[in-house]
Parts: sequence; C-alpha cells; structure tokens
Amino acid sequence: MDYRKQSAFTIVELLVVIVVIGILAAITIVSYTGISNKATVASLQSDLSNAKKQLALYYVDHGAYPVSIDDSTKCPKDSVGTADTRYCLKPSTGNASSYYPTSATYSTYLLTANKTNTTTIYSVTNDTGPAIVPTVTIGSQTWMSNNLNVGTMVTGITVQDNNSILEKYCPADVELNCITYGGLYQWDEAMQYVTTQDAQGICPAGSHIPSDNDWKILEMQLGMTQIEADKSGVWRGTDQGTQLKPSGGSGLNIPRAGNRTTAGWFYNVGSDNYLWSSTESTINAWSRVLLMNYTSVLRRTDPKGYGFSVRCLGN
Repeated sequence: MDYRKQSAFTIVELLVVIVVIGILAAITIVSYTGISNKATVASLQSDLSNAKKQLALYYVDHGAYPVSIDDSTKCPKDSVGTADTRYCLKPSTGNASSYYPTSATYSTYLLTANKTNTTTIYSVTNDTGPAIVPTVTIGSQTWMSNNLNVGTMVTGITVQDNNSILEKYCPADVELNCITYGGLYQWDEAMQYVTTQDAQGICPAGSHIPSDNDWKILEMQLGMTQIEADKSGVWRGTDQGTQLKPSGGSGLNIPRAGNRTTAGWFYNVGSDNYLWSSTESTINAWSRVLLMNYTSVLRRTDPKGYGFSVRCLGN
C-alpha cells in the first residue's frame, strides 16, 4: 500500500472536529453543573427538613424552641446556655446554617441553610417547609429581597445587649411592624459584637452585612458616579434613592422603617429609611439614609446606639 497517496485532514475538517469536541464538552459541563446544583439543593432541603424534626422534638421536651444553636456542636441551647445533645442538628458537609428564634416566648423560629461559597439560601420555619430565600441581583451583587427580621423583640427603651439572645426593635414597639418593615438593630447587635468589615453578623449563612464600599458599588450600579459615591454628609447622586425605595425599579423595595434613636424612641416610621453598613468610622459606623422627599442618597456616620435596618448581601 502506498501511504503517500493517502490524503491528510484539511484545515476545515480539523476545525469541524474541534468545534464538535467543544460542543460536546460544553454539553457535558452544563449537564454536570445542573446535576451538581440539584444535589446542592437536595442536601440543603434535606438538612432543613431533618433539623425541623429535631427542633420539633426539642419543643415537645422543653415547651419552647431553643434560644440558640451551638456553633461547634450544632446542639440546641436554652436561655442559660445548657445544650441538649439529644437533638443536635447534623448539616451535610459544606453546608452552613443560621438559627434565629422569632418570638419572645421562643414559640417560633427561622432556620436558614447555605452551601459554602454560593448565594442561594434556603430557609425553614416552625410552620413552613424548606423554601428558597428571595434575592435580587443587581450587577455583580446579590441582595436579600427584604430587610432582616430575626430575633426577639425588645422595647425601644431597652439597650440591646451582648448575651445569648438575639434582640430586635420593632418600629413603634409594635411587633407586627417587624413583618412590614423588618427589625431595627443597634450596630453592635447587628454585627454580633465583632468589628470586622463584611462580617456575617446576624445575616443568614452565605451572606453578610454590606460594607460602606458594598453600598457604593450598589449605588454606582444604579447610575451614581464614583465622585458622587465617595462624598459624605451630603445628598449624593440623582435618582438612586428613588430606585432603592418601594416600587423604585431596583427590586430592593427598601421599606420605610424609620429608626430607633439613642434616647429609645422611634422616628419617622412609615416615611424614611436608615440602614447600617459593616464599616466603622472611629466610634460611629457608616450608614445610608433615604428620605421620602429626596430622590438621592445620604451617606454619613451615625452613633452605633441607633436602631437601623439591616439588608443582607450575598457573599
């Protein structure tokens, strides 16, 4: 046989082969990704369902849900810190969870779960099954769709304390207002008594309290310039404040929760918005203010003793 007479692959044929291989590889990657995502969702939902059963058994035995869950053992603890090892939660490898009692009598709770390094968060309550926590994606960021509402309500005259109980203020001292507006938190309580910028604080696993720079990124993604974003103590931008408010178009729909002052009374509930960042400024912390009659956004520092809203940002 004369091998010299056999024709080699042409450039066109080689390109066709390369394209076919690329298509097959893409299909394989997409298929694997889909299977992997389904496995992640299944593990989170399974963890939450199993945890709900454990918490129900704890409730039957103790007459209330736990005050907290131990970070290392995942065992439920009562108000004096005693852990009950019979009802420990057992999250799957790579899954993180956050537990919050949501009533003063520990008769209700919220439990969230997240796969490490993802922004998809699932939650379960004492009377609902596992469900995805709604989020809004704006540019490169994924924000929670609602102001945070976790913890046990204390009255406005009470100083939130570094204890085993996660505490919140409800606007005008009306617990139903927390459902409408979310809770209000002093900075230290929101940060869970750390000062690390971008700390998780009281946010669900897989999210954190946005830094001052995170807020700037959001504002610039909504059209604010860098020069405007860097200003402080003044109203900045054009219509970014309007975009962030209810029905403003950004999808964040930040409710008009007002704030709790350092004197213990509530201010501008139903008209204005005050939100924490995780960034300190000497003894104060950076915040954002949205007023009903302003279309722009105020960036300033406020005393940490104020009670402001918290909007969590995905990691």
